[in-house]
Amino acid sequence: MSGYIGPIPVPQGIQEKQSFTATASQTTFNTNGYTDGAFINVYLNGVRLINGTDYTATNGSDIVLTTGASASDVLDFETFNSFSLVDQTFDNVTLKNPTHEDTDGGRESAVSFKGEQSGGEISTLAQIQASHDGTSDDQKGDLIFKTNDGSDNDAPTEAARIDSDRHFIVGKSAADAGATAGIELRNDGNARFTKAGATATFNRLTSDGTVATFQKDGSTVGTIGTRAGRIKIGDGDVGLFFDNSNNRINPEGPSDSSANDNAIDLGGATQRFKDLYLSGGAYLGGTTSANFLDDYEEGNWTADVTVGTVSNVSQATYTKIGNVVHVQCKLNSFSNSTSSDSLAITGMPFAAFAADRSAIASSALSKNISGANDINVYFPTTTSIFLYSSVTGGEFDNLKYSDLSSGMILYLGFSYFAA
Repeated sequence: MSGYIGPIPVPQGIQEKQSFTATASQTTFNTNGYTDGAFINVYLNGVRLINGTDYTATNGSDIVLTTGASASDVLDFETFNSFSLVDQTFDNVTLKNPTHEDTDGGRESAVSFKGEQSGGEISTLAQIQASHDGTSDDQKGDLIFKTNDGSDNDAPTEAARIDSDRHFIVGKSAADAGATAGIELRNDGNARFTKAGATATFNRLTSDGTVATFQKDGSTVGTIGTRAGRIKIGDGDVGLFFDNSNNRINPEGPSDSSANDNAIDLGGATQRFKDLYLSGGAYLGGTTSANFLDDYEEGNWTADVTVGTVSNVSQATYTKIGNVVHVQCKLNSFSNSTSSDSLAITGMPFAAFAADRSAIASSALSKNISGANDINVYFPTTTSIFLYSSVTGGEFDNLKYSDLSSGMILYLGFSYFAA
């Protein structure tokens, strides 16, 4: 028998009913067919059976009982075939799943959108489903949106859902604070975009200008945008322009999209950066080659003498700033020598700019050097120095090994130009 749901003369929903008398242990009952196993009701001796528990309906024609019927049992079958709504107005439509259950995804009701292909095949294009959220005996529900990617047949794949916490979720079935790939637009206003690789693209068409605006309590506190086809970021007159054409980052005035020369500090008196790592140099106080500092170095150097030995060298350090080298050392326990050769010290940390030059500045304190009052440094070569000391009569003369004694101590410091 058949009937319809909805007002005459336009049938709104077709209801089909069939009744079977079972043989002993019969499990399979061949019906007139159905298009969706979720839109049927099955009764055994007047008791409604549960789909998936008491029976299965998957092939479009058969009802298969989980447990065989007894002889003369009556199985009633009814289905609601596809229907159309024509010029109808509804204040409220209710879909109700009568199954008593608290399973996650249970109590489901769905609206399917179908169509016929050119060969007459019926396709399920999309579906909207409401179902229980969680496993508790409560009223929580999800609203799930499903679409067919071309290979889903009558079971479209979930594309998005609104869960019971009112989070809108795309690409996954549960909000997990970004632990898995997908999109979460959360009910507290927070948004999470998660995937392996780049997670978001912001594309401004045609003209340069602001791409993203950041606000606090409705007032703009910064922007990210483009100038000359390149990215800029900042607030007001303080910003950065990323100039990939010249491989540099420039100070930027985002408000007027122009360079902001000589106006922005890096850090402050009590907001300091820690370390600065440069593979090149720095222009200090100007932009010409005269203002370019390309080297700073600190370290130790090994002092030695060309005649005799020094058994103890300490405090031999240097600091090189640009092409100026500042050195100091302490030499003591010289061996006695009667040589009249000039005292030469070798092992300069850097070669001097030129031979036959005096150091920029020198200072020495000495102990047990015969007749020496003042000592000055002279470079006979670019890698060694002579020490000149004042003698009687006020004339400077070079310090000789014969002026040394075993108890001599020499504290030496001087600066010179490196090559």
